[in-house]
Amino acid sequence: MKPAQFSQPDNWRELAGWRVLILEETGSTNDDSLNLANEILGEFVVWAAHQTAGRGREDRSWHDQPGSALTFSVLMRLKTEETGCLGRFSALGALSLIDLLKSEFDLKAKVKWPNDVFLNGKKVSGILCEIHWKGAKPEAMVLGVGINLTDHAFKSVGDLRSPATSLEAEGVLVSKLEVFLEKLLKAIQQRRRMLGSDQFLSDWNENLAYKGQFVQFIQYQGKTGLFCPEYVNPDGSLTVSNQEGEKIILYSSEISAPSSSE
Repeated sequence: MKPAQFSQPDNWRELAGWRVLILEETGSTNDDSLNLANEILGEFVVWAAHQTAGRGREDRSWHDQPGSALTFSVLMRLKTEETGCLGRFSALGALSLIDLLKSEFDLKAKVKWPNDVFLNGKKVSGILCEIHWKGAKPEAMVLGVGINLTDHAFKSVGDLRSPATSLEAEGVLVSKLEVFLEKLLKAIQQRRRMLGSDQFLSDWNENLAYKGQFVQFIQYQGKTGLFCPEYVNPDGSLTVSNQEGEKIILYSSEISAPSSSE
């Protein structure tokens, strides 16, 4: 059963043309979005001040302390032409944040393939995309975004797969969170219009972290290896080269980022 607060009109607001459900606390904004997908027409955003069961890829937990992170999910109804771009949606979130950090704060961030945003070689944001299916057809995409506002977002966590940072640590104090979210939602709208374009792929590659460097990749089968990221392919897979110079395409691995900056 849905929490009663979902149906309360006072919890809904409009930001940048999106209907936004604002919650003080929830388990997961992605779960909320998927649960609401069959009950609410159109597209919407779920924004929670605190998540108690947030998650990332491979069902890893996303930890945040109240007030330390911006956590929200955007439910987008897939257009016909977007169903062929499912592998690009994590980059949609990443590039939108990179656009905003550059335009508003003159910060140059990078995309750590496939779904993280890095500042000065450290993770500042993670993105989780999940598909809402209608039978065998992908009907909507949920784009979940978590952004570290302060170091409290990760200080209570034990071992991290990647070094972490926060906007505050990088000199950005977000005093009006709603304004920041509104600007980010506008950036997502603008980037979405480019989703299937060559320019989108070019920008992804231009902002690709660790390009030209050998870094350790972890595969789901538990295998690890040193590979050099070369370029992202149109389907969102990554072409890398091994130490023998052979090119390999990776679909589901991820980089175990070194502690030093790029």
